[in-house]
Amino acid sequence: MKTADSFNVKRPYLIIILIELMLMIFVAGGSAYVSIAELTHPLAPFFGFIPIALFLLIYLSVKRRWHTFYFDGLANLTKKQWLDYAPLLLILIVLVIGNNGFQAASFSFFAYMLLSQLFLVGFVEEVLFRGIMLRVLMSKGTAFAVIGSSFLFGITHALQALSGQSLQNTILQIVYAFLVGFVLSLLVVRNRAILLTILFHGLHNFINFTGNEPSTHLYDYIVIGILVIQLALLLASSRKNQLYNSTIPA
Repeated sequence: MKTADSFNVKRPYLIIILIELMLMIFVAGGSAYVSIAELTHPLAPFFGFIPIALFLLIYLSVKRRWHTFYFDGLANLTKKQWLDYAPLLLILIVLVIGNNGFQAASFSFFAYMLLSQLFLVGFVEEVLFRGIMLRVLMSKGTAFAVIGSSFLFGITHALQALSGQSLQNTILQIVYAFLVGFVLSLLVVRNRAILLTILFHGLHNFINFTGNEPSTHLYDYIVIGILVIQLALLLASSRKNQLYNSTIPA
């Protein structure tokens, strides 16, 4: 008998392809429409996330998949597990410093940006990459699921190249996104607390979108260094706890 938490798919790669197509159609397509229509509302660049967010909310509620995709772990975190997230807080602080604080803008601008990054971009990307993709690929092994979902997260950000940015910046963004995805995936596997990765993702984007334009990539490299160190510590701890010897039960 299937429970609300059972989650088995016969064609995991088809699910991955459909997710990537959905992102390309709604997010990339939405961005293209905003550019063509010359929309200036602060939420305009993120309109494409709205239908995806609504679909996910309905799916998670109707199918009762909140537990399946790691929304239930926050209340069960131990003090030691909370320490896993300390480097993420350090990253947010580094970003604020690197961006020289925040832009001189209206309160409504900051409110729209915070809401859009937490409840649209952060929610959608975390549920898709650290929730559904991670769980779909888990049948291939935990290590494969973590690395595979992180790789797809990094490659998906290559879509930014379509906006005309340089190849160097695109490569940096892919590497950056891959490392962020790797760390967040490991944290979700370890602690089942996807709400914290949504919070970090949203605040990370909020700081970048509302900060002043940095004149150097120095702070990006500092963040990458923090991610590499955190990744090494998480992997060492995971091996000690034999994380890769089994998958998360369905």
